[in-house]
Amino acid sequence: MPFDQIELPALQRAACVRPDGINREARTIEIVWTTGATVQRVRWEGWDDRIEYDETLEVNERAVRLERMNAGAPFLNSHRGWGLESVLGTVVPGSVRIEGGKGFATIRLTEAPDVAPLVQRILEGTVRNVSVGYRVHRYDITKAEGEREHWRAVDWEPLEASAVAIPADPGAQVRSDENRMPTKPCVVVRRDAHAAMPAASAKRSDMPDENKTAADGKAGAVKTETVPEQTRTADPTPPADPALTGKVELAAPDADAVRAEERERINQIHSLARRHGLGDEFADDLVMRGVSLTDARTAILDKLADADSQGTRSTEPGVAIPRGGLDAEVTYRDALSEALMHRHDPAAHQLTDRARDFRGMSLVEMARDALERRGIRTRGLSKMEFVGMALGQRSGAGYHSTSDFPAILANVANKTLRAAYTSTPRTFTAWARRSTITDFKPVQRTQLGGAPDLQKVLQSGEFTYGTMGEGKEVYALATYGRIISITRQAIINDDLDAFTRIPAAFGAAAADLESDIVYSILIDNPAMGDGETLFSAAHENEGTASVIDEASLAEAWRLFGQKTGIEERLISLLPRFILVPPGQRSVEARKQVTATTPNNTADVNTFAGRLEVVEEPRLIPAALPDPWFLAADPARIDTVEYAYLEGQEGVFTETRMGFEVDGIEIKARHDFASKAIDFRGLFKNAGANPA
Repeated sequence: MPFDQIELPALQRAACVRPDGINREARTIEIVWTTGATVQRVRWEGWDDRIEYDETLEVNERAVRLERMNAGAPFLNSHRGWGLESVLGTVVPGSVRIEGGKGFATIRLTEAPDVAPLVQRILEGTVRNVSVGYRVHRYDITKAEGEREHWRAVDWEPLEASAVAIPADPGAQVRSDENRMPTKPCVVVRRDAHAAMPAASAKRSDMPDENKTAADGKAGAVKTETVPEQTRTADPTPPADPALTGKVELAAPDADAVRAEERERINQIHSLARRHGLGDEFADDLVMRGVSLTDARTAILDKLADADSQGTRSTEPGVAIPRGGLDAEVTYRDALSEALMHRHDPAAHQLTDRARDFRGMSLVEMARDALERRGIRTRGLSKMEFVGMALGQRSGAGYHSTSDFPAILANVANKTLRAAYTSTPRTFTAWARRSTITDFKPVQRTQLGGAPDLQKVLQSGEFTYGTMGEGKEVYALATYGRIISITRQAIINDDLDAFTRIPAAFGAAAADLESDIVYSILIDNPAMGDGETLFSAAHENEGTASVIDEASLAEAWRLFGQKTGIEERLISLLPRFILVPPGQRSVEARKQVTATTPNNTADVNTFAGRLEVVEEPRLIPAALPDPWFLAADPARIDTVEYAYLEGQEGVFTETRMGFEVDGIEIKARHDFASKAIDFRGLFKNAGANPA
């Protein structure tokens, strides 16, 4: 079955906005970016030979490469890809799907003011035409007698979507001029070996067999073997009749250059296969099938993934990937991450065996290693160029897996951020109650009173029903966050602080935010559900302003002992924690709770061992005197509650390739809230200056 390789530019097709798919509030639209319909196209051989053919796109998950589209492809103004001002939005990652032979996607439009008029036209429905740019990697071509050739795209890839005034006309394709429009290789397979080839096909029978699939000639010129399939041999002899071969007198490409290009393809495929322990048999199969170098890299990665999942892959000595059936991609990522973490903080992160091969490597060297491991040559590229490829900013890097450089940097940034968040002290966790909330709707916390009094039941008498009183406090989660950017310049400058110390500072800031929110409740004294402030005479939880001494603590103990529940019955409640700012109050508190060996009863510390001291700088007021607080055991009664979003406890990060910056962006997100639930378990003393 004849196959060959041609050079084709990116193609375009008309698409449409779904009438019911416009959401003005969310600034999103849903488009149908393909139906796979058959359209007529035009191909040019030279300047005068216009050849018409029919093109059909196969629309299924096997034929369409959705990775680039689903990773957040751009939504452009009329396919203008050479300036940032042309970007009207992006494809929502994960929204691209194929259903019923059609392709769907959701577009999120930008809020940038410079393109606001264009976006408004789309949202109001004035602009409804959309065009999608795509690249075909393989065609299957058939030709019925008396009909045009039918080019069926069985491996193709959508690249971007554009808002356009008039949809792309498939029949008005621009001539394939390599100086005007960049081209990419496309494999064509002819199912009808007897069909007459285009007149401009160049004769290749004088080339060695290994060169039959080389990409020769100008962009857009089809190179194909036309000898009838039943007479084809391993070393075909060219027919004498030029009409049979389609040979014409054109300026043929330099044969030595073609052979050199083909040798380079073969050598690269064999080198990649050997590097990853796949053997010559696998490489020979790729070579004989005429697979391009780009597609060979994809096939090698797929083979490695299959081998890793079965635990059968072996590697050459010196490759820093442990054996034993572990996923090679994840292992490589972790090894690089561990090497960077050791370099960031050697005392906290020991150098593991798998990370040892990366010891002392700069960020630039790690970027180069990540590319070459995937079979991408970096020889002859500047640092800026191959670092950009490692960050996925050049198409030469292809689709990235989780082991690639951006994921490694994001992993290190996330680890340092989470470590700093976890290690930052939060004193409120001792005395406040932790909870989780399932969504961002206001939640209602109920204050339950004590059980009703038990009543005596006389002989033959009936048990009566009792009720429990209740109060209500309402609050809701809030989201906090910032974005951290890592640029190409930071990597080239080997600035490790860009994704270690800076994310660590963000992690510490997230922990500090929690403390700020919780302790602001004690400082600000907010109103409760009953209309009274948290600490008030009505709640009977304020003491006479005083230093921390035996008399002031005795007063607090008495107020706690007089507390009644909602049903006005005494409850057994005593303080457990004393909350103080650093300084004089801390000294006073520790003296009162520390046991001593007295000489007489007057020197006894009556409150020794009865309170746990919680020292918190946020309790320092703007002016003296310093206040102090008491809190009951949160397991006994609600005091202050703090809450996280269910499944998102703590600060979390998300990563994307930079849109506003030339690098990658890491978003730190934190969902948190806190609220005083019941005043009965809290006490405040405004404090007094020492005599």
